[in-house]
Amino acid sequence: MQLDAILEVAIGLVFVWLVISVATMEVQNRISILLGWRAEQLEKSILSMLKDETLVRKFYEHPLVIELAQKDKNGNLIKDKKGAIRRPTYIPNATFATVACEVIINAGKEGQTVPLDTMSISEMKASIKSLAEKNPNLERVNHYLMPKMEKAADDLDVKLAEYRKNTEAWFGDVMSQASNWYKIRAQWMAFWIGLAIAVSINIDTINIAQKLWQEPTARAIIAAQAQAEAQNEDATSISFATAKSLNFPAGWTTTALDTKACRLIDIIDYQIVIRSAGDCLAVTSLPSLNNGWGMFVKLFGYLLSAAAAAQGAPFWFDILRKLVGVKPQPEAK
Repeated sequence: MQLDAILEVAIGLVFVWLVISVATMEVQNRISILLGWRAEQLEKSILSMLKDETLVRKFYEHPLVIELAQKDKNGNLIKDKKGAIRRPTYIPNATFATVACEVIINAGKEGQTVPLDTMSISEMKASIKSLAEKNPNLERVNHYLMPKMEKAADDLDVKLAEYRKNTEAWFGDVMSQASNWYKIRAQWMAFWIGLAIAVSINIDTINIAQKLWQEPTARAIIAAQAQAEAQNEDATSISFATAKSLNFPAGWTTTALDTKACRLIDIIDYQIVIRSAGDCLAVTSLPSLNNGWGMFVKLFGYLLSAAAAAQGAPFWFDILRKLVGVKPQPEAK
């Protein structure tokens, strides 16, 4: 019996962390799209590779890249306040290789970027030779991407295919590194968003664990709902609406005071008091302000919730499914 109770508390906690992780993920995605962080990170990575803003501009002006730009629900290209097309948040490796090869081989000549099949081998060689003077840093990289260009006359198509393959692998390596940095940045952002959510609606992990342990009925209801949600394909169906219907031990609680003499936000007898509809309401979800240990435990509970949110919804959804798999199903009568 004790083991079942511990397991149900664990399932309940993981379910709570899953809910806050899903909410954090939604907020984070909206902020990321609004501020264009993914597109910005991709552009910085491409600039670090091509090492020239002019080449980056030509890269993004390529028709294949423009087709990947952000679009609205009607398929129209989205533009920013300056009228510029919003750059893509993702570029497939093969597309990057095709476009980058054209941009790099065209980089040493004047004029617009043209398809490689319209250039002669002599034009390619002359352009790459000129690239060494215009962009020596890129030329050093290009030496490894396009080795033995001077011997490419007899099997140009084979050589170009090799160059695209090398460029695709190069892009994959760079994006793998950029992805790691982005994940670290996103995880820190998720922590702070999760902390804001936890504080705003009082998702205190320690308090929730205590409530789940003390209230078997609520614990069983949440565990049963968690088992049902774990049958879904992913965590996207989880929401605060689901949590609210289960009466999660979260949210702020208040009690009316006898006095009506208080400011909008006040402190009376070491309790935070808010004024609402003419009444003075003491926030009972917080310990007294002179209770140092209680405030420390409360803060620690919020930090645990924020740390859980930073792990991401897929992480907790996977753990929830494993826990639910461990919990024995009730026998049918």
